Amino acid sequence: MIGNLLSKSLLILSLPLLSLSSTAEQHDPEGTPHEYHKNMIAGFIGATTPERRKASPAFGIEYERRIWARFGIGALAEYTAGHEGFWIAAVPFALHNGPWKFYVAPGFEDSSEGTKPLLRLGGEYGFEVGRWEISPQIDVDFVDGNQVLVMGVTFGLGF
Repeated sequence: MIGNLLSKSLLILSLPLLSLSSTAEQHDPEGTPHEYHKNMIAGFIGATTPERRKASPAFGIEYERRIWARFGIGALAEYTAGHEGFWIAAVPFALHNGPWKFYVAPGFEDSSEGTKPLLRLGGEYGFEVGRWEISPQIDVDFVDGNQVLVMGVTFGLGF
C-alpha cells in the first residue's frame, strides 16, 4: 500500500519538472517589474489537529511550477506520523498575490483504513531571502466527512 502510494507520489512530483528555467518577470500592483522563481521545491514540517490524525507531526515535500506570474501547479507528498501513519498526495493549483499564495489541491489520503479522496484548501505567506523562501501555512483537508487542520512551515528553494 505505502510503496504504491510512494511510486504514485514520485510520478506526480516528477511531471512538472519537464520544463525548467530559473526566473521570470512579474509586475507588482504598482506596475514595477520584479523577478520570481518559476520553480520552487520545499520541505514541510507541521502538525495536525487531534480529531482524525491524532495531533501528530507532519512532514512533506512540495514542488510548484509557475505557469504564469500569478498561477502555479505542483505536487505534494506528506506523511503524518503517530499511532497510524497517514500519507497524503495531492496536486495543488495555486493563485499568487504578492507574498500570499492560496491553493486548492485535490488528492488522496492513504492509511490502514484505506485510500480516501481528499481536498486540501490552504494559504501561506512567503518571506523571501534570495533564492530561499520561508512560508508559514495553514491548510484544511476535507476527507471522509472530516475536516483536518494542518499548520506548519515550508522551507523552499527557488530555481
